[in-house]
Amino acid sequence: MRRVGDATGSEDPASGGRPTPSDGHGPPATSGRGSYRPVPSDGHGLSPDIGRGPTTRRSRALLRSLAPPVWRSLPWVALTVAGGLGLLFAASTRLPDQTPGAEVGLTVLRVTALSGGVGLAFLLDDPARHTIAASPLGRPYRAGLRLAMATPLLALWWTAVVLLLPGPTRPPLGPVTLEALATATFAIALATATVRFTDGAEVGRGVAIWLGAAAAVAVLVPARWGLLTLPADRWWEETHVRWAVLLAVTLATTALCVPEPLRRRQVPGLSPSGRVRG
Repeated sequence: MRRVGDATGSEDPASGGRPTPSDGHGPPATSGRGSYRPVPSDGHGLSPDIGRGPTTRRSRALLRSLAPPVWRSLPWVALTVAGGLGLLFAASTRLPDQTPGAEVGLTVLRVTALSGGVGLAFLLDDPARHTIAASPLGRPYRAGLRLAMATPLLALWWTAVVLLLPGPTRPPLGPVTLEALATATFAIALATATVRFTDGAEVGRGVAIWLGAAAAVAVLVPARWGLLTLPADRWWEETHVRWAVLLAVTLATTALCVPEPLRRRQVPGLSPSGRVRG
């Protein structure tokens, strides 16, 4: 007659006579401190170590649910006014009886790009900023969603602006588009940095003022060292190298400033309420 231990494995004296598996097909051993512990699940039947699939799906679902309110909260008034002014500037080149030259077209496109930058200065304005600060999606997702919604509209707007200019009035479009991109990213970088280092919910007005001041400084700088040269100038190519550097710097600044700060900066000797510590 066979004992139970012969059918399921040898008896382990340390386990009080209970059989332990010996062929690899029985349940895991439960003796001593090496007891079996189930792998924690993330609520979807998968271990967190297996992959990030469920987390990615949750993030996408949150982005889809957040898209309609973000679309409604975009600063449509500022974007529409700035875009309309840019289209009017471009259309003004068709009014004279004689078609203007490429230098006039270059000036018009630069003013139009500045107008679009002023509109983008209001892109991150959000009256509900402090209300949604604790939402599951952080500021990079919310800001990225706003930018993703505005980018196709900005591309269509710039295409319409260029097409409004008569053929002889159009300057070299590659360099001018680079200038427009750098102007737009400069405005977004200013807005992102202002949101990062202040508590303001609507920063567009101040950013637009700073953008106008920067444009005034660019006009005053001599062409040899500045950003505003003409195609006939010998510094035309060097100038657009500077525009490319400005584009890269503003993109990097936006990427660095868009996350939420880990902690608020405190002035030594002051409490969070602004009172002097005793």
